[in-house]
Amino acid sequence: MIRHKLLVHVGAVGAMVGMAYALNSPAAHADDPLAGSDTAIILGGTGEPTPSIAFAQAAEDLYLHPLGFDGGATGSTVCDMIGTDPCSAPLQVLTTPELFQQGPSSLTDADDVVLAVENEFNADPGAFSAEHPLTIFGYSQSATAESIAMTQLQADGIPSDDLHFVFIGDPSLATGIGPNLIAALDSVLGPAKADSVLTLLGMDSAVEGVTPDDLYPATIYSLATDPVANFQQVFEAKGLDGALLDIFGPHVEYLGLTPAQIADATTSTDGDLTYVDISDSDVNNVDAWLTALLEHGVADSGPFQSVFESLELLFFNTY
Repeated sequence: MIRHKLLVHVGAVGAMVGMAYALNSPAAHADDPLAGSDTAIILGGTGEPTPSIAFAQAAEDLYLHPLGFDGGATGSTVCDMIGTDPCSAPLQVLTTPELFQQGPSSLTDADDVVLAVENEFNADPGAFSAEHPLTIFGYSQSATAESIAMTQLQADGIPSDDLHFVFIGDPSLATGIGPNLIAALDSVLGPAKADSVLTLLGMDSAVEGVTPDDLYPATIYSLATDPVANFQQVFEAKGLDGALLDIFGPHVEYLGLTPAQIADATTSTDGDLTYVDISDSDVNNVDAWLTALLEHGVADSGPFQSVFESLELLFFNTY
């Protein structure tokens, strides 16, 4: 009897140790990939070169907080990076062109991301690791830029486990507008007119690539009706005009969604990428659009600067 009780006790202790190990193992934190991360570089989308405080905090509250960032903090302090140099706040805003001419702008953005990440690592060697990754947040065009930057970051020796990307409205998904727009324009307008539109928009091969699934871990949130992330689906349902118009509709709504709406999602993985596909069944599009625009910083993140520099590039081939 004593031997039996001893075995039961040892077994219980072993189970508790095993449970503790499991809770602290990487697999157990699959739902909290940002656990241990307390620094995030925040980029905006097209027309949002310098994300506002409201923008950065909304990004944290809605998309970084559920992944365990900064111990689950919300409303963290925000600072503007000086060029690509770090600043002292959990949410560090990186100013990038975010022009309406996507091609050249995305390449410049990508170079800025690489410099910003390398400067973070150089400023505080040893600060980032698999247990304490640096978070990089991208929306729309900046998600494309960060996808491009991944290749250079790997070549520069930044360890895969030391970074975690979080994207919303990623144009560089296989179903996104980046890889699929040219074929859609060709089919509707014909190659000649399609080329004219692409030239006007500054679209080039940099926008056609897809987010790599074998370089760095990334969590990618997509709204079902967003034509930037789900171009093929919207194009087939609404045609080219409807898909392009919805760039100014559902694609704007990400920062206006509620935590409950974002949680109403289907999650899947492909290599290093985790896809979070948000249902639109309970989304009030008008409320989400207005909240994102007026309360969560979409309209207050430097749109006039982006328009001015886009016109400079259009007329003077510089910005």
